[in-house]
Amino acid sequence: MLESLVARGRRVRNFRETREITFGLADLSTQSDVHQRLVQKGGIETLVNILISAQDAEAQQFAALAIANTAATKSLCNEIIKLDGVVSGLVQYVANEQADSIGRQYSALAIGNLLADPTTHESIVESGVIGAIITMLQNCCDARELESGKYAAFALANIASNRQHHTQIVDGGGIELLVALACCDDSNTQRQSLAAVRGLCTTSENRQTVLRKGILDPLILMSKSEDIDIVQEVAAALNCLSSEEDNKEEISFGAISTLISLMMLGDSTVERHSCCAIANLVEITDIHSHFLQERGIAPLIALCSSSDELCRVEAARAVASLSSNPELIDTLIQEKALGPLVKSIEQDDNNCRFAALAIANICTHAPSLFKVVQAGAVPHLVALVGSSNNNLEGRRYGALALANMTACEAFHSTILSDEGPEALFALSNSYDDVDSRRFVSCALANLSANTTNHDQIIAMGGLQPTIALVYDSDETIHKQAVAALRGFSATENNTKIVHEGGLEPLSRLLLSKNDEVLIETTACFVNLSLADESKFEITTSGAVVPLISLIQNENSTISHYACECLANLAEMKDNQDFIAREGAVIPCISAMRSRHIEVQRESGRLLANLGGSSNSFAADTIIEGDGHELLTSFLLSQDANCQRVGAFGIGNLCTHTHHRRTLMLAGVLEPLSSLARSGKVELEIRRFAMLAIANLASCFDNHDDFISQNTISMLVSFSNSADAEIRNYSAFAISEIAKSYEMMEVITNEGGLEAVLYLARSDDKKVQRQVLGALTTLSFLDCNKMTICSNGALPMIVDCISENNNSVDESQLACCAIANLLEAASNMTLVVNHGCVPLLISALDSDSEAVQREAARACGNLAVNADLCDLVIHQGAAKRLLKCFQSRNCECQRMATLALSNLSSNLKSHSDLLELDILNLIKTECLASLDPKRFSDKETARFCILIISNLCGTKDNHDHLDTFFGKSVKWNGRWFTCKQETD
Repeated sequence: MLESLVARGRRVRNFRETREITFGLADLSTQSDVHQRLVQKGGIETLVNILISAQDAEAQQFAALAIANTAATKSLCNEIIKLDGVVSGLVQYVANEQADSIGRQYSALAIGNLLADPTTHESIVESGVIGAIITMLQNCCDARELESGKYAAFALANIASNRQHHTQIVDGGGIELLVALACCDDSNTQRQSLAAVRGLCTTSENRQTVLRKGILDPLILMSKSEDIDIVQEVAAALNCLSSEEDNKEEISFGAISTLISLMMLGDSTVERHSCCAIANLVEITDIHSHFLQERGIAPLIALCSSSDELCRVEAARAVASLSSNPELIDTLIQEKALGPLVKSIEQDDNNCRFAALAIANICTHAPSLFKVVQAGAVPHLVALVGSSNNNLEGRRYGALALANMTACEAFHSTILSDEGPEALFALSNSYDDVDSRRFVSCALANLSANTTNHDQIIAMGGLQPTIALVYDSDETIHKQAVAALRGFSATENNTKIVHEGGLEPLSRLLLSKNDEVLIETTACFVNLSLADESKFEITTSGAVVPLISLIQNENSTISHYACECLANLAEMKDNQDFIAREGAVIPCISAMRSRHIEVQRESGRLLANLGGSSNSFAADTIIEGDGHELLTSFLLSQDANCQRVGAFGIGNLCTHTHHRRTLMLAGVLEPLSSLARSGKVELEIRRFAMLAIANLASCFDNHDDFISQNTISMLVSFSNSADAEIRNYSAFAISEIAKSYEMMEVITNEGGLEAVLYLARSDDKKVQRQVLGALTTLSFLDCNKMTICSNGALPMIVDCISENNNSVDESQLACCAIANLLEAASNMTLVVNHGCVPLLISALDSDSEAVQREAARACGNLAVNADLCDLVIHQGAAKRLLKCFQSRNCECQRMATLALSNLSSNLKSHSDLLELDILNLIKTECLASLDPKRFSDKETARFCILIISNLCGTKDNHDHLDTFFGKSVKWNGRWFTCKQETD
């Protein structure tokens, strides 16, 4: 039958037969299984031909309907449009305003069906279909033509599904026509027009145009339709329009109550679109109050538990946006939003990312944190962050929630007990997601700020992930990571950071241009540098040079921390010279002039520590840069820390002997003395000041300044201080000044001897040796001799005589002091009782002529006492003195002959002296004294004559003397005069 109808259609000429054929084909086309044969047998071409050429309107209507029905089979659309004249014929008929209205409607329906296949769009649009459809729409303003508008809108809706045709539709006035059509009373027409409008709104520019053309009011009216399909289209349209930023305020003002109503309609599609629209609108904070006034929060939260997953996602997205407004957080909690949000995270579905974001926003409100924890969110957030699924966005927002929660220390234990750090560590490896690493680093920074967490986090392996984040190129990430390390470094874990390799990335960050990063990094280095075992590693890690460059940073906090860290490093002797040679001194001096007191203190402390370097480079550079003048000015500061730094720094510079005079000329003594005297100054500062004074006192050229500034009496008074250190330093200063021969009377008159004796009684051998020179000098004064012997100094002096455990200089000083003390007869027994005689005799064998000289003088003084003379002789002094007598050193020779002359006054010594061939030595010296061409010490010659005179005092010696001198030389009467007198 089909074939017959097609064949007849090609030949027919009268109206009645044409109508029968087209009616028959239209009837057959209602059966989809006929469509394929209809196309293949040429039925479509026949129908199009009748549509265009027939004069009967009814035949045209049936022809167009048959084509429309056949085009409803989507698989045939491409085949149909390839048939000659089909598309052009349909378009031509639609565009013909004189054509039958119903025929045009069916033709538009046919075109719409063909356009249901997106692959046909290009061919059909090229035929001018858009213009034809718009022409048809323009005729739909009349209520009688609304049906045509429905079919035209249907076709246009399918065309609008392809964005590349939107411009042509808009330029042709399609939007205005569709909006107008949407205002009609026919539900089908409304639905089709909305579908077309929604298609056009997939292009951003068109959304604004559609709204300006007044689509909102008809949408609101249509939302009240009982036709669920229309309501779905309305919700979808509002959803689409609300995605445009510029539309949101207008839609909110006009349609937000409508959307809230739609959320409660009960249809999942409507609810989904309305939730999405609300989520779009509430992205603008200014809309929140309106949404709250319209009581939209409760139904929105209810949809967070919807059975439709997409609806839950959009509801959670809306809640997340609302939760970004602090003013709404309490309302959200009151409306029980936390329950469904936590459940969404627990289920780990697509909704969890927005649920996590909402909770993260709620956690920014400190009073709500307890509610979040109480709702059981923490373990689910931890599980989400630590999960290995591909929901990276959800894990990211979970980390943000934990990061916000860690801002309150009260919840740290909860997060730690749920193994939150381990989940964060796992997420920190998300190298393709910067935000995740940012939130992780923020959470770690907050957790590390609580020192009670450190051991647990580090036990979980937290140092390595944190250090890895410090390497991150993102500024926010490495700033938070270094803040975390700063927190960890505040406890004994600071050495672990060094051992785990934290120094390298930290050193790199010292080159950052971001002040916040530099503050955290330098502060971290300050903490690390507090550990003595880390100081050397930090110095050699490459951190010193960038730290030096930050000393003069414009940001006072950075400058302060850089100076503090370097000052800590410079507390280690091995680091001081290195830091100084890297150029720290000059910028440090400049920083001391800062207007910020913290920078002044730490830069001053750095300079003070560098001044203590055993190598003079640092001290020399400080003096050359006038750093000592700034340290001196610190002494005058009212700030205790500056006073401490000044006193300590000047004290260190005073350890360098070649700068002591320079410092004295710079006027440091007076402010140092003022600090030492002040009862309002801290004890430690007074100690530093007194130590500096003691070092200054060790410079001989400074002694006159001590006198002129009346400092001696102060030192003497401090030698009785209750504080042991001040007492020791003042006594040391006195002893240093007392070493000067010109100062011994001043020290004695001021009562300084007791201070020296106090040090002499010390159990510290080093201290004893330091005051030996002062005791020796003071022992030259007769008024001091008995005091020195009777007040505990003698054991120390005697102990220093031997060269076995002492230097030659110490042995010389000890012998000299003993010799001085023995000049007082009352001291002799006490000195001898301390066992000094054997030591003095041994000292005569010293390789040092200075030691020999003083030992000989001491022996000579002992020999003045007849009883002690026997002891000296018995100990074998004569032989050793004769050896000294032969010394080339004039003073040594003189003291030896003095001692021998005193020994010779004892008759018991004569035989020993004569046996030792003393006369031959005397003869040689006497002959030299008589020869004007030979050098001879007159004092030595006089002592020689005195020896001969003493020997002549015994008659038994006369023959021996006559024999020796009579045969050897003519004495010009001197000998005979001497002999005659003795007789």
